[in-house]
Amino acid sequence: MVIHIKKRIQQLLSIALLTVLIGGCDNSLDVTTDWKEIPVVYGLLNPSATYNYIRVNRAYLNQEGDAISFAATADSIQFSDLTVTLVEYRDGIELNSVVLNRVDGDTIGLPKEEGVFAQSPNILYRTAYDIKPSDFTGLYHYELVVVNNVSNKVYRSRADVVGNTEMLSPIRSQDPSLNIDDDSNRFIFINYREAPRARMYDCEIRFRYKEYPKNDPGNVRVDSVSWVIFKNKLTIRLRGYEEQSLAIKSHLFYDFLASAIEADSNLQREPIDMGFYLYGGGEDLYTYIQVNQPSIGIVQKKPEFTNIEDGLGIFSSLSILAYDHVKILDIMRNRLAKSSRVAELNFVTP
Repeated sequence: MVIHIKKRIQQLLSIALLTVLIGGCDNSLDVTTDWKEIPVVYGLLNPSATYNYIRVNRAYLNQEGDAISFAATADSIQFSDLTVTLVEYRDGIELNSVVLNRVDGDTIGLPKEEGVFAQSPNILYRTAYDIKPSDFTGLYHYELVVVNNVSNKVYRSRADVVGNTEMLSPIRSQDPSLNIDDDSNRFIFINYREAPRARMYDCEIRFRYKEYPKNDPGNVRVDSVSWVIFKNKLTIRLRGYEEQSLAIKSHLFYDFLASAIEADSNLQREPIDMGFYLYGGGEDLYTYIQVNQPSIGIVQKKPEFTNIEDGLGIFSSLSILAYDHVKILDIMRNRLAKSSRVAELNFVTP
């Protein structure tokens, strides 16, 4: 679970860093002046996480070039001395504050993905403080305060915390299991109760399987593929507790497997289990994703969105409802082995 969830969040944040830096390099900044420091801040508070992380990088423009020109130089995108603090509020009343610890992501299993920007050092700010989810007894928000101890500049942002999502179907909390049919007339019924302050939801199923050569069954490799059922689905109300119901044609899962897993006549495969995930995102995160979607029109110039005061980036919240090891029922295992939709994948029953 931990690796899968971290990868999912890192994908969101990696996109955030790239789009913010590229979007921030426009003609509204005077490139003939001395370099101007532009903090790029991003983080998604997750109440269910053991640790919460904030990334703070530096971009700037000067008369010799733009922020991208310095992206590969680690010294150019790192601040030398920052204090990063979270201030906790419940219903507008300040309750607590916590200073985050500076860590190197490479040493704690959070390597930075390859790209235009320098990978090392991979500086993050983290805390094990118990982030509180919003619920009917109180609404929580956190103020992020970033202080540059060299220039004494202060940058702020606010994240309203998303509460907990309640799963109604198709997964049961006790002994979670799943049966997906390949019949064109069958459906997967997804029902959940929205979390307070969630503006959007993503849903995905992660299918884990093992494969081995037919002539060498002891040479086993475990792999997985993730089927995104829906993305950026709007909630009914920000206050939460509204019930959402969706019917998804179940044969689409089999069609996905046929396209996502490479056919190989020399291999046999066996299903292991599935993970089922609902990601509820805050309103600012939803807005950020919408603004930074690829342009499909003639006008390529897109509006910029940031909720970082005097900076760029996104600071928001998300709630993750995760079922990591959902049992695949025997009837589905037999169907995988017999379905014409995935016949070329050579699934067998144990």
